[in-house]
Amino acid sequence: CERLVLQAFPSVHRAKCVPHASDSSWLAAGHLTMVVVPDLRNRPTVNPLQPRVDLDTLARIREHLAARCGPQTRVHVRNPGYRPVQLDFKVRLRPGFGFNFYGPQIDRAIVQALSPWAFDSATELGFGGRVVRSELLDFVEALPWVDFVTDFRLTLEGDTRDRDEIVPDTPDAILVSAPSHRIAEL
Repeated sequence: CERLVLQAFPSVHRAKCVPHASDSSWLAAGHLTMVVVPDLRNRPTVNPLQPRVDLDTLARIREHLAARCGPQTRVHVRNPGYRPVQLDFKVRLRPGFGFNFYGPQIDRAIVQALSPWAFDSATELGFGGRVVRSELLDFVEALPWVDFVTDFRLTLEGDTRDRDEIVPDTPDAILVSAPSHRIAEL
């Protein structure tokens, strides 16, 4: 199923077939959901952290698959469900490093670490994944400007619950960086 999409649509870089899934249920007999990610190489996108395939291409993919499936199968095609991960913490910088300049540098480094495909076309954008708070804390503390970090919280954007790790909650989910993180100076 995935190969049919990738062969017929060169603008699609990844495809994931979720059998027995509809737009409203992950357990729907007779339904097939295809989740597609665009090819990011040499193609600008509106939101590089959450790239999307245009509606026309989604409709053409649906028609292409429906023509190759049995008449009892209902085909759904959609973009991934992106889950933005957000960090919230306080930081003390080493002497000689001003927060007004290096605060945004820390934020940019976190965004690049969580969503590397938005900055490097050789990096693959994949489904699933796992984000661990302790690994991100080690990453931030290893930055050359950072002295120490406190009150380090890992959340999903729009949620206030601090988590030790975040894993996707649905088969179509991709963990990505929030556009910016909440970083305060100590």
